[in-house]
Amino acid sequence: MGLGDDIKSVFQDVGTAITIVRNSGHISGEYIDYTLNTQITKPFIREHFLEASLSHDTNAIAGDVLEFNVTEGDYLLMNKTPEMFENEVITYESVLYKCNITSGTLLRPSGEVRDDQYHKQTQWGLINDGVYALQTEALYGTDLLTDEEVGRLGIENDELYVPSSVGVAVLDRWEPVSGEFYMVMAIKSRRYEAVDICIVEEDTR
Repeated sequence: MGLGDDIKSVFQDVGTAITIVRNSGHISGEYIDYTLNTQITKPFIREHFLEASLSHDTNAIAGDVLEFNVTEGDYLLMNKTPEMFENEVITYESVLYKCNITSGTLLRPSGEVRDDQYHKQTQWGLINDGVYALQTEALYGTDLLTDEEVGRLGIENDELYVPSSVGVAVLDRWEPVSGEFYMVMAIKSRRYEAVDICIVEEDTR
């Protein structure tokens, strides 16, 4: 048994039980060790961002949703960086973003029809539902993981962190809760391996 197995055993004793949430079937039985960043003073960042260690043989991949079994919090796995010892992976270090949306719906324009007054109305096709995501007011002039002063807050535009597997596209309609609509204005797909950052604003179509 190697060092990675030893650390995995410690996670099982003192770590946090998680379930990997996937449409193809949830995966349970894994444990992680996470820490709060005590250097951060902004309440939002302290609440929504964790640093975590996963076992060397974890099934989790970037873009997965990890559910904490006891506290029932849901987190996006933003990355996996291997920690090596004697040329072997002993853990994966990662950053987790807490989901404040757990049942979002993604819709896509599928054409137009005219109502009784001959006004054009957009038709919508369902792309995905039950989507986990983090949506927040856009922060400019700073990175969400630093403790620098925020330059200014975006009032109209929000940032949406969503797994790339959801399949979001520009001009899609995002519905985080029933009856609240946003239009996807732009997508940043290269900042993270398997998580897209979408710029969204109120959708009046």
